Amino acid sequence: MAKQDELSSTERLLELIRGEGHDAEEGFPSKNSESRLRQDLRRAISFGRSSITVGVDLGHEDLKLVKAGRSSDKRIDLLDWARIPLDPEIPRSHPDFPKFLRQALLRFLAPHRVVDLWASIPSAQVETRYLKVPRVPQKQLANTVYWSYRKQSPFDEKETLFDFHVLGEAEEAGARRIAVMASIAPKSVIEETRELFARAGFPLAGISIVPFAIQNLMLAGRIPAYGGAVASLYIGRDWSRIDLFTENRLVLSRGVRAGIRTMVEALQHEIEQNWFELSVAKSPTSDPERIRAIKARLRQELEAAQALFFPPVYGKPDVEKTSEPPSEKTLAVREERIYRMILPALERLVRQMERTFKNFALQFDNARVEKVYVSSGVKPHPSLVDYIGDELGLPVELLNPMRADEGLRFLKPPPDSPEEQSAFAPALGMALSSNAITPNFLYTYKDREREARLRTLNRAVFGVFFLLMLCGAGFAFWQDNELRAKELERLRLQKQLASFDVRVDKNLILNLAGKIRAQNQGIEEAGAHLLGLAVLGELANMTPPQVRLVAVNAKWENPPAKAAAPGGKPPAPKKVLVLEGIVRGERADLEAELAAYLMALKNSPLFRKPSISRKTLDVLDNRPVMRFTAQMEVV
Repeated sequence: MAKQDELSSTERLLELIRGEGHDAEEGFPSKNSESRLRQDLRRAISFGRSSITVGVDLGHEDLKLVKAGRSSDKRIDLLDWARIPLDPEIPRSHPDFPKFLRQALLRFLAPHRVVDLWASIPSAQVETRYLKVPRVPQKQLANTVYWSYRKQSPFDEKETLFDFHVLGEAEEAGARRIAVMASIAPKSVIEETRELFARAGFPLAGISIVPFAIQNLMLAGRIPAYGGAVASLYIGRDWSRIDLFTENRLVLSRGVRAGIRTMVEALQHEIEQNWFELSVAKSPTSDPERIRAIKARLRQELEAAQALFFPPVYGKPDVEKTSEPPSEKTLAVREERIYRMILPALERLVRQMERTFKNFALQFDNARVEKVYVSSGVKPHPSLVDYIGDELGLPVELLNPMRADEGLRFLKPPPDSPEEQSAFAPALGMALSSNAITPNFLYTYKDREREARLRTLNRAVFGVFFLLMLCGAGFAFWQDNELRAKELERLRLQKQLASFDVRVDKNLILNLAGKIRAQNQGIEEAGAHLLGLAVLGELANMTPPQVRLVAVNAKWENPPAKAAAPGGKPPAPKKVLVLEGIVRGERADLEAELAAYLMALKNSPLFRKPSISRKTLDVLDNRPVMRFTAQMEVV
């Protein structure tokens, strides 16, 4: 999105003092213009906080610029527009052309220097296709569209840029599919356009084509769709373009080699043939002067006929200054006759449109085009427009996105004639572009996927930090509750302690210690008295059925008196328990059974350091047994 471009009244006053006004050219601010200064100030105040986009339409003869912004979601603000004729001596390939472009943009953009700049490339060099691909996961969609396109129209990936936009869901043979508009464009043309504006000091935010600019106008409500499919016919110099839109989205675009030059050539051929036949029939001669006079007359008649049927949108037709404009009385070729001369070329164009409409109906379940919008670089004669409508059986209207209504606010009055307003349609459409709705060859599906991954990563990082913050807040809340509980418990204990009135002295403490010592001694004596019973009970519980104890001997060994510490308590006697027994079972399992029994004794809390001092194999009741002697300490 475009950044804010705020301009204070002080800065505008400084610009006026420095004399930073501009020459009075068409569409540009005039020098020392007080009313224009007030207008610019109002724009800066009103739109300093809105996004501003400039659409650029670089044609063969002129440069059209439109500056637009949005004050709300439903209203477009047309801030400025300009048409700058190109110098024939400075073509686009000339080294000075970037300088000319820079000067033009500097004058037009003031005071809004920070804007999004969108330009168009010739749509004849871009191929678009409407595709229906299977429903696949989002990660596989790009690969599916890519190979679906290559299957229908192979291209060189090194020299061609591929991009696509998802239009929505569609049906095909009863199956739900994903509808996409895919396009390919030569990388050299995109790079040339990008480099041209970069050298001019104004990097482009986007590059697209005119059909997508018309789509922007339809999405913005500047071109009525009447709830159905509509067609846009652009009649160019050497070719014409037919665009079909449904639900305000471009679904089919086709270029045909039939334009104004085709009609003019047909007109020229008929006029030359008729005049030469008439002149030779009246005065057959090979006099060069006579031939030159005939050719001059032919050129004059052709210019008059061309001015009648294809007058330029801007200015007057380029006729010789010495020749008088032919009046209707002296015009040798009448309007009806001229119309019949260009009719075959016009008919070929209409047939191409009919075939395009039939192809559209086959792809979209017999969908019907409701209306045709016509635009051109010249003012087509009304009879030509009427013929197109009559042959197609459809209403035909001039494409004019600058019609006055609530959705468009003009901060500069629009061009006077509807034809001039129509000529600004591509530039205005580009000024309504955004990466969200407009295919951009500088921001393809790969860039969108990369940005989506970054957004996912950012969301994940934000989610982790948010979760950590919640955990920290929860832990702090728990700690605070715990501190409150501890404080309440402390206060309760202090209150309880304060309620006791007991005098504590040394004798009382000694008496309590004596009682505790006597109590502990009684417990020890009871434990020593019942130790044997506890040992036998533990042995009974720990001895498995396959182990039979034959004898249990206990040895209480008193340690020597010198082992006692001076003045300390004498050490307890060492209690050793000796077990004699047999293990019954299979011969191969006797060792394992004995080891398991030993581990069970080791895990008992009453015994420690159990060990086998002797073990032998024997036979008892004709069955193998293992006799063993084990000893361990009693805790």
